[in-house]
Amino acid sequence: MASVSVSPSAIAIEVGGAGQLTATPRDASGNPMSGRTVTWSSTDVSVATVSASGMITGVRAGGPVAISASVDGRAGVAQATVTPAPVASVTLTPSAATVTVGGGVQFAATLRDAAGGALAGRTVTWSSSNTAVATVSSAGLVTGIAVGGPVTISALSEGRTGTATISVQTSTVATVTVAPSSLSLLVGGTSTLTATLRDASNNVLTGRPVTWTSASNAVATVSSAGVVTGVAAGGPVTITATAEGRQGSATVTVTAPNNNPAIITVNGAQQFQTMAGWEALAEIGQAECDPRAYATYKNNVLDRAANELGINRIRIALRNGYENPVDQFIPFKAGQLTFNQWKVFWFQVVNDNNDPFVMNPAGFNWGYLDYTIDELVVPLKQRLAARGEGFWLNLVYTGANSGDLHRNDPEEYAELALAAFQHLQQRYGWVPNSLEVINEPNLGTWNGTHVGQAMVAAKRRLNQAGFFPQFVGPSVSQATPSLPFFDQMMLVPGAPQALNEFSYHRYGTAPTATQLRGIAQRAATFGVRTSMLEHGGSGYEHLHEDLTLANVSAWEQFGLSFCGDRDTGGNYFPIYGASLGKNTPDVRTGEMTKYLRQYFRYVALGAVRVGATSTEAQWEPVAFRNPNGTYTVVVKANAGGAFTVGGLPAGTYGVDFTTANAYMQALPDVAVTAGQNLTTAIPATGVLTIFAR
Repeated sequence: MASVSVSPSAIAIEVGGAGQLTATPRDASGNPMSGRTVTWSSTDVSVATVSASGMITGVRAGGPVAISASVDGRAGVAQATVTPAPVASVTLTPSAATVTVGGGVQFAATLRDAAGGALAGRTVTWSSSNTAVATVSSAGLVTGIAVGGPVTISALSEGRTGTATISVQTSTVATVTVAPSSLSLLVGGTSTLTATLRDASNNVLTGRPVTWTSASNAVATVSSAGVVTGVAAGGPVTITATAEGRQGSATVTVTAPNNNPAIITVNGAQQFQTMAGWEALAEIGQAECDPRAYATYKNNVLDRAANELGINRIRIALRNGYENPVDQFIPFKAGQLTFNQWKVFWFQVVNDNNDPFVMNPAGFNWGYLDYTIDELVVPLKQRLAARGEGFWLNLVYTGANSGDLHRNDPEEYAELALAAFQHLQQRYGWVPNSLEVINEPNLGTWNGTHVGQAMVAAKRRLNQAGFFPQFVGPSVSQATPSLPFFDQMMLVPGAPQALNEFSYHRYGTAPTATQLRGIAQRAATFGVRTSMLEHGGSGYEHLHEDLTLANVSAWEQFGLSFCGDRDTGGNYFPIYGASLGKNTPDVRTGEMTKYLRQYFRYVALGAVRVGATSTEAQWEPVAFRNPNGTYTVVVKANAGGAFTVGGLPAGTYGVDFTTANAYMQALPDVAVTAGQNLTTAIPATGVLTIFAR
């Protein structure tokens, strides 16, 4: 026997399909020979298998795969290619549904081949026969637009179509909720109530008429828009909102004004700290929350951070694991790693080489840093620029309790910092305003000397490369041990010349007034400012202490937003519903955030805190002069009542307040002439802000 021929020499079959090959042994003259044993084999059985009789079966799409027929040491080969099985049918689930106007229902398309096998990874195109009644997204989510139907919803894949029907119905009001549920007003004062209407599925309804009534117009009246006006001392009076036969209510108590209000005096000649930003950690659930929900709430959070709250400084992590040639964020983003699997790599350091003065750019990965800047930093910066306001980016090294490369060798730390700055300059054309040397070093194996040495080395390397950030530290987790840690850091040669901001956190035992004043005094000794840069759970009471006792220039509670379905004071805007995969998650202003907003919103980057005193202890003022020369006065009210403010420049001032029952409640604007006092009031304990229009 001289050769083996296989026919056909090339064959194409579908996944799950079969094809027959034939092997013919031949002598040296090319004549067929019979009675010989043929052995068949495939070079890739994951794509195509072959039986002992030469029958090929397609396993998965791929090829060409060499199929060999061997006889007495001779072999013939055919090439087999396996193609995907075409779509034979498309079935939609549910086959019919009903939705309310504004509501949604998710349809699923199941694709099958001719043998009934389910197919995945195919492109599906969705369409609605009447988009004026119901629309459908590229993912099969149908939304009711107007009453009508049935509307045909179609899913097309490879020429095959499946259909379902949807009908859109109107929703009726099931509940009416009035907010706030109770109000305290002075005689002549006003406040606005809002009525939220929901259907039986808890969807919010809009465009429905609401009728407002007061149980006693002699005490408090209410307008058709829900504006309540105090008429005479008394109450509580019930204010009722009615819509489609359903009712909700709130109560209003009216008190007489104080005819001898306390006096707050603003002294612009007395100056304290210059503000360096209201900070948030760069966290809005961009990696951990449901991506479908995240896409719908991201812009809402960023809009409110800039326009409602006044965040103007972001702290973004420089993980020590960014010094590693493998970027594990890429497979995580592609769905090849779970969040917990990816998290394992956050602080796994692999030195780029053994020389900290010769950088290997391939030894660093920036995928998640870039993603966070693209998703959060750039759009927030743009929103603030549109308002004519500044922005501060604070880059903070993280990884105190993992790895010793950067702790033991300050030059290796400096190399990582330099690599980050060079990367950001090349990608974005700008770099961070500050480098926070390390986050909570005391929770790892870093001491004050390590922090000081790392800071000095980083300053030298960055300055040599043309970068001149400010330096922040030591960011110890508790305020109480911050002073000895700071002192040890400042003993390092060059550290006093490098540091710009003495930072502390507020975890553990709350600092005393004496300790906070000690932080301010130590900072003043070295000519640096102070900042409180993390404490999940801190509210306006802590902020007021930090501003007036420690003289902080920057302050952070914690993250900007997260999808945890809870409000613990760890995020300014907690997200509800996102973890459940809802398409319209609820972005809420945290209860502590509401009060913090009274401080943040009208105090700009570069504002200077000026003197402010009160004749009564129940009013605790703090005042600022903004870079444009306008003044903002924030009053921490330990009880309700009226007061006057003197020392303000002439102009028109807005006034709003937050209490337990009212958020961002606006009062009428007040025009102040030169030398004139401004008189205002807050109905209960809370925070009131006076700001220039």
